[in-house]
Amino acid sequence: MKSYLEAFLREKPFFFAVIRPKEAAYYQPYKPFVRPILDFGCGDGFFSQLAFGKVEVGLDVDEKSLKEAQWRHIYSQVVRYDGSKIPFPDNYFATIVCNSVLEHVPNLDYSLKEISRVLKKGGSVYFTAPTSYWPDYLLGKRVLGRRYQRYFIKKSRHFNLYHFLQWRRELAKHGLQVTDNHYYLDSLWLMFLFDLSHYLSAFSLLSKRLLGRWVILPKKAVLFRPFYHLLLTEKKDRGKRGAYLFVAATKP
Repeated sequence: MKSYLEAFLREKPFFFAVIRPKEAAYYQPYKPFVRPILDFGCGDGFFSQLAFGKVEVGLDVDEKSLKEAQWRHIYSQVVRYDGSKIPFPDNYFATIVCNSVLEHVPNLDYSLKEISRVLKKGGSVYFTAPTSYWPDYLLGKRVLGRRYQRYFIKKSRHFNLYHFLQWRRELAKHGLQVTDNHYYLDSLWLMFLFDLSHYLSAFSLLSKRLLGRWVILPKKAVLFRPFYHLLLTEKKDRGKRGAYLFVAATKP
């Protein structure tokens, strides 16, 4: 996980480093993935580059992100997604990965139907998403209460914040059966840091808009080494709640 953390500190705003390295590590026990693989909501391909390696198809709604994903040469093919039908035949992919994307999908029911349609029988889906508990972990909630929760949910464009039982029901509606799951980031300290770091990363946002790069000082990762043990800390037991959820499912 340390290598993932250092990579995110080199290339992404700090708040990514709180969450994404843990997520990258959670996929590893399920590899090697059966091919062909679809990265649903691939973004710029950076996460896939670290966590998955070569992937057949990267799918996303954002053209700018797809151009960067294509530049990384991670995907054999990058495809613009219009938010409706996935442009592939039924039973095409053996594995579908979807990291922190489904919470942003306005029409979740339709997207899950499409994911199930293009997944082969016996194929696997792996995804992460913030949970219905996520707003309770925000630092701003301690100051402004539910008003801040509503603001941050809207700002983050989180349409679907579910706990595990809700996700299991949503997947079952489309013939997908959960095989493994666990909550993570059940840590107020880390989530407080995650919340605060959004505002401290304003310079990164400016850098991205002006220079096309989130980080202009990649070696800043060295400055955070004294805090690595805190950023990498995770409960060893699988608790009954957490800010985020990892789910593995199959299509019987």
